Amino acid sequence: MDHVVPLARKGKSTRGNVVPACQACNRSKNLTTPVETLLDQIKAEGD
Repeated sequence: MDHVVPLARKGKSTRGNVVPACQACNRSKNLTTPVETLLDQIKAEGD
C-alpha cells in the first residue's frame, strides 16, 4: 500500500489517501505525489 500524499508531507493513513502499489513503485515514488511522479517521468522522457 502507498500513501498518495506521503506521511512525511503530512498525509494521513486514511482510506482516501492509501492506494495499492507494488513495492518497486512505492519505493520509486519516494516523497512525491502521483502527479509529481508523473511530471518527473514526462520530463525524463523529454531529455
